[in-house]
Order: sequence, then structure tokens, then C-alpha cells
Amino acid sequence: MITHRETNLLAWLSLATMIVLMTFAQLLFKQAGLHSHSRPEWYLALTLNPWLAAGLVASVAGMGCWLLALRRLALSKAYPWTALTYVLIPLGATAFFGEIITTGYVVGMALVMAGIVVATGEGKRP
Repeated sequence: MITHRETNLLAWLSLATMIVLMTFAQLLFKQAGLHSHSRPEWYLALTLNPWLAAGLVASVAGMGCWLLALRRLALSKAYPWTALTYVLIPLGATAFFGEIITTGYVVGMALVMAGIVVATGEGKRP
């Protein structure tokens, strides 16, 4: 029999998996855009683009994980964590596509992280 604690852990793992999959999906969509640039026919750029297909699969899997997480977690508790994608996607774009993160963007990412801490830490008791 699965305990309440194990169920809660599975919900948080589902949430973390959703964040990773949605981040990965956006990076795949970027690669799909770069790949489609080499094909002048828009319909070929969409239908013959393995990166686009992979991004769609990652998105659907991420939505599935999101639904699993929401079965056990309150939306108000889980939703602030989705903002992690605003930090992870630019870091991934830097690592995989050589994009530059400006100082202003680093400050913004720090504010996002602070917002997550404030939003999810409210009501905690010592």
C-alpha cells in the first residue's frame, strides 16, 4: 500500500519532471526553428522536422506529469515552481546555442527565484 508520504513524493517528482520536460521542449523547439530555416517550403519545415516532433512529445509528456502532480498538490502550491523554466530555458540556450545571458537577465532570474521562495514559503511554521 502506498503511504501519504510516498504519494506526496510522487507528486513533487511529477512536478520536477514536468519542469525539466517543458524546459527540454522549448530547447527542442528552438532547434526545430533552426532546422526549418533550411527548408523554404513551410509545410516541409513542419512535417519533416524531427526536432519539432520531439518537442511536441516532450510537451505532451510534461503536461501528463503536470496533471499527475495536480492530483495531489494544490495548484497554488505547485504553480509557482513552473517559473523555474524562466531560469532553466535561458541557461539551456546558453549551453546549447551559445546565447548570451546579460547582467539584467541574471538579475531577473534572481528575482524569479526570490519570487518562488516567497510564494512557496508563505505560511511555513518554524
